[in-house]
Amino acid sequence: MITDSTKRLPVYLTITGQWKHQEAVRRPSGFSSYQWLLVLSGEGVIYVDGHVMKAMEGQAICLFPDEPHHYHAVSEPWSVIFVSMEGSQCGPLLELAGVRHSDVFDITHFEHMKTDLLAIIEAASLEDSYMDVRCSKLIYNFLLDLAQRVNTSQHTVHQSVQRLQPVIQYIKQHCQHQITIEQLAAEASVTPQYLCYLFKQAMNVRPMEYVNRERINRSKQLIYLEPEQKIQEIARRSGFEHHSYFCTVFKRLEGMTPEQFRRFHGYGLASHSY
Repeated sequence: MITDSTKRLPVYLTITGQWKHQEAVRRPSGFSSYQWLLVLSGEGVIYVDGHVMKAMEGQAICLFPDEPHHYHAVSEPWSVIFVSMEGSQCGPLLELAGVRHSDVFDITHFEHMKTDLLAIIEAASLEDSYMDVRCSKLIYNFLLDLAQRVNTSQHTVHQSVQRLQPVIQYIKQHCQHQITIEQLAAEASVTPQYLCYLFKQAMNVRPMEYVNRERINRSKQLIYLEPEQKIQEIARRSGFEHHSYFCTVFKRLEGMTPEQFRRFHGYGLASHSY
């Protein structure tokens, strides 16, 4: 039971434990406490605030209070250690570590975090009059150490860029062909929604916008190398199904039409463009 004296602590434990096989959880109204889950093995998917995120071994999930969410395993056994906590300092200490909303985080000191969470579980099992204070001290220290153990801010951007490398390579190699966002997500082993999040975080663009930029770069190379080639053929070989859409995207990104680009670079072949 959580007493009035417990609630006066700056942070306090509401529940903790370890699941070797995390079952599916659905909370349409959210949960009253902050939750921190460390993934020990397997992989799960989390739905929260309109986002879909995957969490695998070596990552952690933070869920903020009263946010509708649900999660389930996609690769078993999905084993997690978790703590739920409340108190006036939970939010400020998480923000101090750069954790400002529900999300999945890469962990830089996994074993240290695992040890700290297991210590909280052990402290909670010792049911005596000092248990609440003992757990509060451990949680407070855990939150203070978060800034050194999770990748947020610039670290998160770097991690996102690293995680997108196979996607970037795939786009460079296949941009002239039809590409779907599902194919790109599969290259990074994430959901399409989370892929959009990674691109937004790392490059401030959506995945298919990045694809179009690569296609326009390819089209410019073709214009340089094959100045006699028709613009319609350039569009097709660059991955654009429709010539008119190619011209629209080209002008938006380059500030001129493909034909103007060709003339600007010294190729007076306007009469052979179609």
